[in-house]
Amino acid sequence: MMKFIENQQANMNRLCSNLIQARSENPPGDVSEAAQVAEDFLTHRGITCQKLEPEKGHITIIGTVGKGRPSLILCGHIDVVPAGDVSQWHVAPYNGAIENGKLHGRGATDQKGGVAAMLMASAAAKEYENEIAGKVTVACVPDEEAQGPAGVSWLLENKKLTGDMCLITEPTGYLDEKYTIVAGERGAYWLRITAHGKPAHGSTPALGRNAIEMTNEFLPKLKALEMGAVKTPRDAEQLIKNGMKQLARVAKKQGIPANSLTKTLTHYTLNTGTIRGGTKINIVPEKCEAEVDIRIPAGGRPEGVEEFVRSLLPEKMEYEVINKTMPSYTAPDNQLIRTLQRGVSQVLGYDPIVRYMPATSDAHFFREVLSIPTGSFGPGYEELLHAYDEFVYMKDVENAAKVYAKTIAEIVS
Repeated sequence: MMKFIENQQANMNRLCSNLIQARSENPPGDVSEAAQVAEDFLTHRGITCQKLEPEKGHITIIGTVGKGRPSLILCGHIDVVPAGDVSQWHVAPYNGAIENGKLHGRGATDQKGGVAAMLMASAAAKEYENEIAGKVTVACVPDEEAQGPAGVSWLLENKKLTGDMCLITEPTGYLDEKYTIVAGERGAYWLRITAHGKPAHGSTPALGRNAIEMTNEFLPKLKALEMGAVKTPRDAEQLIKNGMKQLARVAKKQGIPANSLTKTLTHYTLNTGTIRGGTKINIVPEKCEAEVDIRIPAGGRPEGVEEFVRSLLPEKMEYEVINKTMPSYTAPDNQLIRTLQRGVSQVLGYDPIVRYMPATSDAHFFREVLSIPTGSFGPGYEELLHAYDEFVYMKDVENAAKVYAKTIAEIVS
């Protein structure tokens, strides 16, 4: 399979450029163009394809090679965050340019480079299908960057995607750093807090109750949630330690205190992402909404966060849960993780650390709904997630495809 991938450089370049050119911003979440690129690639290679579209434009493409057990899923999302102010990009975000060995554009790192690598690995598996005892499934999915009707949760709950283990192609590198394997991630608790005030004329604010001020007084109280460390489960301790080492290096490069990042793996963190309130400058605002992103470390639980919020919530304020997920992880001695480590070692020439990460991806759905081991490894760099001038080195995409092919060969052959 390695030789096959090495001989596909021109096709890999074309596939990567086509994926970048296929706009799939979320919101709004229409991934039709990117899904078509994936479907065309798979069908051209003779790989059986399934197209699922529970809502117009929110499309999943699933390709399968082989049949039987064990069954390995490779999963990557084809939606991307909006490009933002295009004038801030030095290379246009959607022209799919490859210059000096770099693929430029929105989604290059997150995660169309990973999607291209898994598609090419599936093509390699197809070439050696007679030697495969089990099954390989590649799933190009929507609705990862923003909640939607057709993401991984829908696929799993409706039994459209099944397997014995799953490899997520999210980027797991940092610029000028060695690649890692991510085997655990924090949970999330997103809520919308609404304050109900009383309108009055802006010249006599004492006659009203300012909903914006009510919100500003309440939000700092939530910060108390960040104060105490959460006890880490024993079988996640090494993942947490490795993750903290990685984050300490990132903090050093950024010139910020190490603890400002490392504590995210042992503490709850809180970010107020949006605030909306008021209707006019000379009216005391009667309503204000704030959306808050709380992340949950290993050993924490969403129910505990909800109890805490409820205990603090004053009169005339209410909350609504927007999203709630558990922290999750796969033990580092699991077969999938060990196989990935060997593949990275053979292709990249070093032993990758296996770590916990502070963010949340689609991996938790596979652990929670299917109860299967799940790990993440993919080309790209976490500093460039959602950033201007996003790129990925094509050599890293090729190497990721080789790692995926080696993982396929070892697990399903």
